[in-house]
This record gives sequence, C-alpha cells and structure tokens, in this order.
Amino acid sequence: MATTPESPRVGRPKRPLTAGVPPVTRRIRRLVDLVHGGNLAAAGRATGLPYPTVRDLYTGRTANPELSTLNQLRAPYGVSLNWFTDRAADDEVPLGGRMVLLPPHSRAPQGAARALRQVLIPYAAGDLLAVFAAVEEWLKTKAAEPDRPIVGETSGDAFTFRLTTFLLQPLLAAEKVGEEVIPPAAPTASPAQGVDAAWVARLEALGGMWRILLPRVRAAGGVPT
Repeated sequence: MATTPESPRVGRPKRPLTAGVPPVTRRIRRLVDLVHGGNLAAAGRATGLPYPTVRDLYTGRTANPELSTLNQLRAPYGVSLNWFTDRAADDEVPLGGRMVLLPPHSRAPQGAARALRQVLIPYAAGDLLAVFAAVEEWLKTKAAEPDRPIVGETSGDAFTFRLTTFLLQPLLAAEKVGEEVIPPAAPTASPAQGVDAAWVARLEALGGMWRILLPRVRAAGGVPT
C-alpha cells in the first residue's frame, strides 16, 4: 500500500538527537513526535513553517531559533512560548492538546455556573486541529472589520473564542437538544491522563466534515486533501 501524505514516516529524520542538545530542540522534537508521530511535513502544514525550517528545528541544526519562529510553531498546539525557552521547565509537553473556551452549557443555571467552559481538544484529534489552524491562519489574512467571516473585528482571546464556537457549533447544537457530547472542563489535562476516545471520535468527525465544507480555506491554510 502506498504511503499517504499523513503517514508518521513521511519526512522523519532517522538520526537520534546527540547528547547535550539544548532544551528547545528536545522540546520541539517531543511536541512534533507527540502530535504528528514525527511527521515533519504535517508539522509544517499545521504551523505554516517551511519544511526545511521544521526539519532544522527538529534535528537541532537550528538550536537558537528566533522567538517569532517559536511563536509560530507553538500557536496551533496551545503551548506557551515559555515552555520552549525556560531551561528549568520540564521537557514533557505541558498539555495533552489545545485548551479552548466554549459558551456556558445551554442548560446551566444563571449565575457563576454560566462562566465560559475550558475544554481540551486532544492532540489525538489531529484532523480538527489541522483544520482549526488552517481556518485561523486564513482569517488572519483578512482585514479585521465587521464583515470578516466568523470573527469580525475581534483579536486575541475573543478571536479564538468565536472561531472555536463556530467550529464546534454542531456539538453545541446537539447539547441544546439534550445530548451530553462535550466533556466537563479539564484545565489540568496532560498526556499522562489519557484521552476520551468518544470525545476524540466526535472531534475527528467534525474535522472531516469541515475538510469537505471548507475546501478553499483548507487550501489557503495548507491543510492537505
């Protein structure tokens, strides 16, 4: 069987890291291995970085990258810039996915319980995360004005909140008719805690749906067909 573009083997350097590599290189490799199985081409598509840049970061050829490069690398995965640069930090990826905010549960009582919910999109739901990153990048190429699709004039957290709500709207709609399809908030979730297989399956189904419905956005954002 032919190797597909998303195969973990595609573009993966075989040479292991040598002893004494800087923390930033170890952490980049851990992140790419965790999320993409070492597939550097997939990491390039998710982050918008050229393949040679990702390759050099992964292999340690570039051991002192610009902060702007690290910021672009970390953005789709929701990890902090500090995790790459702080020598005292643990090498383990600090989250098991991208933490996002959703509106309060539709049946939550009025008051404090109606605060925004933190929800984790696990790295295992790579299809949706790739679409998320592509739509995010596509929207950022548009002028911040009221007519901009989905996010309007917003920026920062408000931009991300509107985009998340848009992409997860089918789940929010199912919740309104009584289906419990969104797990409780898990602000401290980590890879060691494992993932909810049913949650990942729902998110992957959403990712597949948006791939079909947003072909121009996928192409502009670099998400493979």
